[in-house]
Amino acid sequence: MGDHIIIEISDDGRGIRADVIRQKAVEKGLIDAETANTLDERQSLNLIFLPGFSTKDTISDVSGRGVGMDVVKTNIQNLNGRVEVTSVVGQGSVFRIMLPLTLAILPVLMVRLGEQPFAVPLSMVREILPIRPEDVQRVSGKATMIVRDEVLPIRTLSSLIGWDQNNIPAFGVLLQSGDSTFILAIDSFIGQADVVIKPLNDIKPKGIAGATLTGDGAIVLVLDMEALLGMQTQETRAALFG
Repeated sequence: MGDHIIIEISDDGRGIRADVIRQKAVEKGLIDAETANTLDERQSLNLIFLPGFSTKDTISDVSGRGVGMDVVKTNIQNLNGRVEVTSVVGQGSVFRIMLPLTLAILPVLMVRLGEQPFAVPLSMVREILPIRPEDVQRVSGKATMIVRDEVLPIRTLSSLIGWDQNNIPAFGVLLQSGDSTFILAIDSFIGQADVVIKPLNDIKPKGIAGATLTGDGAIVLVLDMEALLGMQTQETRAALFG
């Protein structure tokens, strides 16, 4: 999801009753009854993350101390992430953890625009295609290419990130995210790699999730493909195949 990784943990148990959570929080002195009566279901479920909250009536060596979920939330927040919980009584609960992509070891396809290497998340890559000028067609003024009877738009990496480009890219990376599919035109590709993404703290270029280093010390910009896919409907600064 954009520049975040989402982890969902679900069960098919009896679910969490919001009214029981509110009652336990009041009994333990974590909130007062007046405040409890103003909470909606989402706010009530989030009470389980309060320090000292527990539904256990007795304390053992492993449970009932009210530190488990508090520690989970604190550690996630320390990673600049967040955690959410939803539950349906009689059906089960879902915990949704969102962590910045900059913490991840990410499988990528390494590509080049000119001499600059970029990394494309491998999970979105379907295949690599040669781009021959005779295969490029214009539909409503936009460059497209037919791949197995499917007409796909071509977007140049240079135009999406706002770089100038004088030559026609030789390759295209067929990318898919959900129902969106397009060909990302590049100059060349290097191969697959597993990279650790570092955040760009001072700047946030459009379509860039972060950066990583190659074995020889070269800086590689990691593409935020969700952002680039969102730019498909925008006009590019310059048409390449004119």
